[in-house]
Amino acid sequence: MMRDNFDFSALDPDIVTVILQKVVAMAPGFSAALAEQIEAQVRKEYGGQRIFVPKVGKRMTPEQRQAVFQDGLSAMDSAEIIEKHKISKSTLYRVMKNGGGRFS
Repeated sequence: MMRDNFDFSALDPDIVTVILQKVVAMAPGFSAALAEQIEAQVRKEYGGQRIFVPKVGKRMTPEQRQAVFQDGLSAMDSAEIIEKHKISKSTLYRVMKNGGGRFS
């Protein structure tokens, strides 16, 4: 297998660099020197580890979960419920499985 000309850095972006570049660009008072200090500290503490960065989505309120659950018990079609509540099919199934409870 030929790997000599393959750029492995394209697979996993350096998240530390990406975040600090965005901070420096968006916060004019944030110094590059401070960014370098933070980078060194983060690399010392977490260097070599593969880190998972979860997506953070909007959470449904208990009232929203209950409304989805009630619609799921009705004769309403799943596609209609998904469109009405702006949720995914997976979310609908999860809410129905958990009875519209707190962790759905």
